[in-house]
Amino acid sequence: MPTSTPTTFLDLQRAVLNRVQVVLGSSTADSVSTLYAQSFLNQANHDLHMRKDWFWAQRRNVLLTNARYTTGLASIVLTARTTVSGTTSATVTTLPAWNTAVTGMDFNNVEAGGKMRFAGQSDVYEVSTIDADTSIVLLSRYVESTALVAGTYVYYRDEYALASDFWRLVDIRQFSSAYTIPVIPRKDFYARYPRNSTLALPRVCTIIELGSGGAGATTDWRPRVVFHPAPDKVYSIPYRYMTRNLAVQGADPTVGLVNMSANNDEPIVPVRYRHALTEYALYLWYRDLKDDQRAQMALQTYEQLVARMAGDTEPQADHVRFVPRRAAYRTAGPRRTTHQRYGTGTAFDEMRD
Repeated sequence: MPTSTPTTFLDLQRAVLNRVQVVLGSSTADSVSTLYAQSFLNQANHDLHMRKDWFWAQRRNVLLTNARYTTGLASIVLTARTTVSGTTSATVTTLPAWNTAVTGMDFNNVEAGGKMRFAGQSDVYEVSTIDADTSIVLLSRYVESTALVAGTYVYYRDEYALASDFWRLVDIRQFSSAYTIPVIPRKDFYARYPRNSTLALPRVCTIIELGSGGAGATTDWRPRVVFHPAPDKVYSIPYRYMTRNLAVQGADPTVGLVNMSANNDEPIVPVRYRHALTEYALYLWYRDLKDDQRAQMALQTYEQLVARMAGDTEPQADHVRFVPRRAAYRTAGPRRTTHQRYGTGTAFDEMRD
């Protein structure tokens, strides 16, 4: 018999199969039914987390932006148009330190994926690799008709990798100004800021998915945020996001999973709400069987459960509120308000509904 409150992946499978009157067994038919139940439950878990930014799936992180870097001078010869060499002059005597770590940070002065713009030119070049403190390889060829000889430059970075388990953004802001940075569609972002070479405090951003490290690298396909203006110095930018790890490993709950697979794996949904997953799985089951009546009944139940979950997890206007009071809390005497109030007995108590 299934447990009254499904907890593990196996519990959830049993709950679904019990409803469709399939008993877990070793026959081929039972094995196929089990595979269907497993697939439908994982689909249900994903559907639930696409509907709302549930608190249990939200995570926090902070990214640090790179400061612009302009130390030294740069040269490019026309016979090696992707190679930038660091140099000096009679008036600029300090060599670049492109491959040197920023003091106290976990990034270097220049990093792959950053951008370079050379004095007097409008074109922006992406950094592919940094071979040494005075040697950079660009992703694309230098396009000017004359060589760059000991010219000034500016390096900056406008793209930053987000958390490895990032799924979608909840919000992103700046510690320095408590300003929430608007997120706009990629198409609109690149239409408005095709070169994106202005450097200042970021005011808008978009989310993209690219391999890090330039040159179309495919070893680290993960979402990245692109800022405009590109950061001109180191900023601390906190953000909240929805994790794509919607389950945890039963053997080690600290290990996040995109999908459940082992019988003792568990969804990150609080236990009291996990039965909603079985209803959506049943909807998918009956839908595939063309049993429209049962499919709609299961879907309706699922929708009702989701609505109830939303009500349970979000404060509502008619819920009991903490309302500070001006005077000390009185233990006797009539109250003129119909609202239940809780006081702190401080000046903070002047706040009202």
